[in-house]
Amino acid sequence: MQRVKQFPVNDSTCGWVSQLPDRPTRPELAGTQRTDWVIVGGGYTGMAAARKIAMLKPHERVILLEANRIGEGASSRNSGFLVDATLNEGTGTATDIEIFRQKYKLALEAITEVKSLVDTYGIDCDWDPCGKLYGARHDRYLERLENFARLLSDLGIANESLTGKKLRDHIGTDFYTSALWTKTSVILQPAKLARGLYDNLPESIEAFENTPVVAWQASNGGYRLKTPSGELSARNVIMAVNGFMPEVGVRPNHSFGLLLTASLSRPLMDDEYAAIGAPNPYGLLSADAMGATIRLTRDRRILVRNTCEIPQRMSLDPTALARRRHDHSSALTERFSALSPQIFTHSWSGVVSLSANGHHVFGKIADGLFVAGCYNANGLGLANLLGREIANLAAQQDSDWIPLIAQRSQPQRLPPQPLLGWGARLRLARDRFLARSEA
Repeated sequence: MQRVKQFPVNDSTCGWVSQLPDRPTRPELAGTQRTDWVIVGGGYTGMAAARKIAMLKPHERVILLEANRIGEGASSRNSGFLVDATLNEGTGTATDIEIFRQKYKLALEAITEVKSLVDTYGIDCDWDPCGKLYGARHDRYLERLENFARLLSDLGIANESLTGKKLRDHIGTDFYTSALWTKTSVILQPAKLARGLYDNLPESIEAFENTPVVAWQASNGGYRLKTPSGELSARNVIMAVNGFMPEVGVRPNHSFGLLLTASLSRPLMDDEYAAIGAPNPYGLLSADAMGATIRLTRDRRILVRNTCEIPQRMSLDPTALARRRHDHSSALTERFSALSPQIFTHSWSGVVSLSANGHHVFGKIADGLFVAGCYNANGLGLANLLGREIANLAAQQDSDWIPLIAQRSQPQRLPPQPLLGWGARLRLARDRFLARSEA
């Protein structure tokens, strides 16, 4: 029997989740039960998979298991970007351009699918199709941004380079010297989106919260899953645990988890907002993957994320969170000297899943066992899309998207632990040092 090594522990520190109204908690799974389908993981991927299976198999029992509360893990703890085109140095080779075209096509479908759900269910998630920016302070990133702009233009993807006063007016700070604006991205409030999707799960789905799977195995042509208070036998299992795939023993040598930490402010007062130039809401990612993410929300909150680490555990204690908030405060005052770091009201951590070559983990592992995850820190839209498509694959439903996803689902094999952890920590330390001007 495969025993789960570590479980999600989501505390009450997330600033996005704190804005949601209270809701009743679903019951824990208890006793011995049988089902046709079990989806493990109640984030964007798991909810999308359960929703699609319920639609495709209306006469079969569908159970959704979540270790904490549905939609309040990594799905609510990210920076709220529905990503379109991801930064690419643009070597210009035919192979690179075709790969980029495939990634962009998937990204647009992911955005379209989320927009369809938002419209269908009337979800208020502060949807803002304002695009996103890749910003740089140091001149050494200019060539990277120029190459990226050239690639986008060659492919007919709307973009604009911003510098000087135009950039400063756009983002309310002169910290950055250059930025590239990609115009088909969307920013939103991720916890509001996750809650809206949760609220509109089909009634036929039986959802259980605070129900981690502690062990599982193949059994009698199906699978047996143990939880703290029960046991579940299922003909089909969809694993939708993303950053916890190595912990549950699903393709463990093909992805690894990173812990990111962010802080969110209270809404800026009128004089504070005026002091930074009263810009419109925006989202800015760094031209360096280890640089800071900055967001100004519709209700004038500022988010800063600029820490990334290999976790010993998949969450941070209050002392560690306080140290990360200090990093966020330094980044805030460097960019917005008129603002006090005391405006931060919430700091939290969340897990992302990465592979060595940027590919997803997606597909059939064995008869009746399927997996979708590893979104390489671009996961909000992809998590929902791949959840939908893993359900199509599991239900043997034809889809034009599965072949394209499969082309992007060949993650390289990683070295075993502890070599992976040692190597990743050394690489992160080097990358943090090189990106210090952007943090």
